Amino acid sequence: QRFATDVLREQILALKAQNVSDGAVLVVENRTGEILAYVGNSGELASARFVDGVRAPRQAGSTLKPFLYGLAFEQRLLTPASLLDDSAMDIADPRGIYRPRNYDERYQGLVTARAALASSLNIPAVKTLGLVGTEAFLRKLRELSFGGLTEDQDFYGPSLALGSADVTLWNLVNAYRSLANGGRWSEISYLAGKQVTERRVFSEEGAFLVSSILSD
Repeated sequence: QRFATDVLREQILALKAQNVSDGAVLVVENRTGEILAYVGNSGELASARFVDGVRAPRQAGSTLKPFLYGLAFEQRLLTPASLLDDSAMDIADPRGIYRPRNYDERYQGLVTARAALASSLNIPAVKTLGLVGTEAFLRKLRELSFGGLTEDQDFYGPSLALGSADVTLWNLVNAYRSLANGGRWSEISYLAGKQVTERRVFSEEGAFLVSSILSD
């Protein structure tokens, strides 16, 4: 717990020039789900030191991409070697034209799905969402126990691929834990030795592929 608190403080101070003052840490033992460290905020450095950053919903950003690609692999719509076109695009949306862009404003042309996920490219992720469907991706996120997601897929549209949904760090950590456990999901707990009830959320093959790509 002390180590996690110290590391968070060091990171916040390193990013101070970029106006970063808030952060949280949740460390969980993958196999058992036991919480090893829980730091809700950055203490006296925080802009809102009474807000629990582990439980407070925040926009997910690129952290949802592994689950999107995992779904595409499971549906056999993509393999890690499949080619996706990373180039500027405009998407017609009921609210207007949606123009996703990569973080660095540069485009790579044809890239493998493996490279697209490992590099967290935005355009290929949006195209992958178009393949699997927004409704199917929302179902997978709910299966991973991300709460508070609206039933209306049009509420998010293509931006869901880039993390427009609000999620908690608590749920996000546990979703990533399911990848480490071969696609099996179970509750995380404050108690050591608590009985774990598992359910499968990804195939073992799908979890392996995503984990392998993230190791890049």
